[in-house]
Amino acid sequence: MHQCFFKFRRRFDFSPHPYEIGNPIFSNRKLEDNFFALKLYSLPEGEYKAFYDFHLNHYLLRNPDGLEAFFRKVNRSIQRRITFYSAKDPFRSVYEIHSANLDKLEAFQKFLNTIDEWNVNTSVEKMLSQRDAEIAQLKSNLADLQDRLDEMLQFEASEKIVINNGNLAAFMDLMRQFQKLMLPTEKRLLSTQGFSPWYKMIAKNFVH
Repeated sequence: MHQCFFKFRRRFDFSPHPYEIGNPIFSNRKLEDNFFALKLYSLPEGEYKAFYDFHLNHYLLRNPDGLEAFFRKVNRSIQRRITFYSAKDPFRSVYEIHSANLDKLEAFQKFLNTIDEWNVNTSVEKMLSQRDAEIAQLKSNLADLQDRLDEMLQFEASEKIVINNGNLAAFMDLMRQFQKLMLPTEKRLLSTQGFSPWYKMIAKNFVH
């Protein structure tokens, strides 16, 4: 049995959805690719995504895991027609129609390329080029992070200050006094939003 990917209009339905394909009397569903292309030729470029999504959602109702299969079906159909029209004799009387159809198909193919998450239309060379570009970007980011780390380490102490045994309470009291020191202007000498900078500073620079 032929598997139908696209949504056809019902027979004798003379007010179909604008994206449904086929004719109101009889449509050979085995020729659905032709009907899909005919509808595409009549649409402005700004409606390509809505047109694609309309038929995709119809297909997914019966094939929930068919996202890639639907893309490959449409993509293959479009590429075949691009090849067909590209080979036509430019001196024949119908060339103007063929050229207009080819422009539509190539524009729709560009849209398909933007949603090609399976790299169906990506050559091996392009994939390798993209990978090399990503690796180069990661190396650049790593070098930048290393430079920032090296800059920070310049201000790191090589050893911690030792609080001699029995003097931890006195040291902590001194730290509390630092927090409360006031200037002649009645403003605090030191201020923070909380206590964490103090205990982080102590943990980082002092040992008992």
